[in-house]
Amino acid sequence: MKRKILVVDDTMHVLEEVRDILEMEGFEVVTASDAREGMRKMGIELPDMVITDLKMPELTGFDFLRRIKSLRTHENIPVVVLSANADKESIRKAIGLRASHYLKKPCSADELIDAVKTLI
Repeated sequence: MKRKILVVDDTMHVLEEVRDILEMEGFEVVTASDAREGMRKMGIELPDMVITDLKMPELTGFDFLRRIKSLRTHENIPVVVLSANADKESIRKAIGLRASHYLKKPCSADELIDAVKTLI
């Protein structure tokens, strides 16, 4: 059975690139173009892992992460933050909200795959 990963990012080319990389590795990938759509798909798709950006309109990646981890059904799903924000405060805040891993954009395909395979 393929492992399912939800990728949430408001930049279409990032969604497509991450999806393509993960699908080439044999994962099933579901995408969402913002955190609100990501929350809807969390309940429908029941992913094994989430990869999310932080800077998104309306509901930020921090808010998304906080909501995921507050739900008993989703609290143990690994979440990888993939963000251009690599300042210590953003990393500290994401880890404090129980992100499993933090990758700085742009990251290599190998870095992404290593993070995913380590956590899934």
